Amino acid sequence: MTASPLIELIAREHPAFVHVPLGLVITLPLAMLGSFWSRNPERWTRTAFFIGLVALAGSAVALFSGLMWGRQIALIPGGGYFPVVDSGKQVLQRILQLHELAALSGVLLGSLTVWLLWRAWHRDNQAALGGAPHRRHEGRRFWERGVGIPALAAGLMWVGAWGFCGKLGGVMVFGNEETNKAAAEAVEAKRLDAEAEVPVRALDYASLEPAQAAPFRSKAHGNRWGRIWVTASAIDAYKAGKPLEPGAYAVMSTYEDHGGKPSQDVGPLYFLEIAADGKPKLAFYWPRVPEAQRAEVGGEDFVYWRSPDPHLASCLTCHAKGMAGSR
Repeated sequence: MTASPLIELIAREHPAFVHVPLGLVITLPLAMLGSFWSRNPERWTRTAFFIGLVALAGSAVALFSGLMWGRQIALIPGGGYFPVVDSGKQVLQRILQLHELAALSGVLLGSLTVWLLWRAWHRDNQAALGGAPHRRHEGRRFWERGVGIPALAAGLMWVGAWGFCGKLGGVMVFGNEETNKAAAEAVEAKRLDAEAEVPVRALDYASLEPAQAAPFRSKAHGNRWGRIWVTASAIDAYKAGKPLEPGAYAVMSTYEDHGGKPSQDVGPLYFLEIAADGKPKLAFYWPRVPEAQRAEVGGEDFVYWRSPDPHLASCLTCHAKGMAGSR
């Protein structure tokens, strides 16, 4: 299911959204400091409150747009909130996790700061309504002046959280030594991988053992008609409903439905392989996606997803134990 055009726009504009609250958050402590030394601390408290309120609203928008953008570029699984990190080589996903945590911390600290500013402003209003003179510095300890030290400390921590978040965002966009090294290793691994562009073994599924005499309807795989092909050494385990052994693999060839019967339109290939450590590795290959069905794969006309691609997270849930018989 694709996102609405509005959500897609918000996601794409994430780099623009983050600069508004970041600028306001950096400015906020200056207004707060003004309330400590100014002759009119109430005015600076009110100003700081509204700056903080707008910054908090902008922070929430930036947090939401970043989540949508992460899903859009497949760093975050659809429907998920954090990227899945399965190996130390997934540098971008690991940095994105920290980026999200820093942004979330910023929103929480921002909420605390705005609440403390509101309390300070509310006290000023109550004093004015009661006929009491406006708050002044005389006779007050330093940490009781203006917005108060707790609000200032929370504001400074908000700046720190957003500053760290912005630094990580810059690393993801412009790279650093770690991300550049990971990218170079990924390119080299792809160059050496015979199946980097096309899943050769999956395409040769006819050389495997068929698990069914005829195609069956599979609700778990787009309600298509499918037929499963398994390596000879694993066919007995598959038919018995047992997990496949390391080195075994299975392929599911699919056909689109037409009037309750398999049509001539070929669907995607599903590939499950059991790695040497016993964990399943998945692949999804659809070389020519019909225009009417591109919404299923985010609008792409060619799809080749391989573990640990976040798009396969839901598939991995069903096949986590190495079972190939999910229908």
